[in-house]
Amino acid sequence: MPIRELILDYLTAVERCLALFEKKFGRKDLIRAWREGVIPQTGKLADGVLYQIHGFGCGVEYTDHDIDFEFANQHEVGFDAWRLWRYAKQFSHLYPDYQDLRAVETTLAKELANGSIRRIESRYLGEGNDKLYHLAQNTEELRSGS
Repeated sequence: MPIRELILDYLTAVERCLALFEKKFGRKDLIRAWREGVIPQTGKLADGVLYQIHGFGCGVEYTDHDIDFEFANQHEVGFDAWRLWRYAKQFSHLYPDYQDLRAVETTLAKELANGSIRRIESRYLGEGNDKLYHLAQNTEELRSGS
């Protein structure tokens, strides 16, 4: 399976998490809402779904898997090798080529070199993880393989 499928699946899972936050708290800007006291640092999003906000991101635990994500520039969702690898490890049958962190790092380095992904530019020092990537193409183009 190409790395882009793992990336898209991971980002889709993050969007589902953010939708749960929006449903429960009316906010998707988790870090700001947490700092304003609107969202508690830890809690329950739904039956069997727990969360913990940390640093520039959040960990969400479902009964059968978990997902950790971080933001750049306070609200931009990105990905890095470690987070993709952790996600892939939970679904080894879907992502057999990405069970080793080094394999994910190597593949992301190739994708960065060919322009398929780009590093998210930090606009504000200290306002997010400055080591995250985003897709260089439209999500639908990537899903269709264009």
